[in-house]
Amino acid sequence: MAELSSSRVLNMDGQEIIVRELTVAGVRQMLMAEIGEDVVNLQLFSDVRLEDLVQMTSLTADQIDAMRPSQLEQVIKACKEMNPDFFGMLVRLEALRAKR
Repeated sequence: MAELSSSRVLNMDGQEIIVRELTVAGVRQMLMAEIGEDVVNLQLFSDVRLEDLVQMTSLTADQIDAMRPSQLEQVIKACKEMNPDFFGMLVRLEALRAKR
């Protein structure tokens, strides 16, 4: 797992979730990972895959599956606050794809 440069604790319904700021190596690893065919993983949220939350937080895939979308939105918000450059890069990449 990539080294943590900083992290933040998010308390939700009695569960403590650690949200991590990704390193450059961590971002590279996420982008180079093979994308699965799970439509919910890829499309439930427009700006993040569910599998990305495993890299950015202390949540497991099973814990994510048990959460409501409204709870995941709170986690994603914290991830965006911890990783603004990563999410900015995704916006720029999408803009480049749209130009093609």
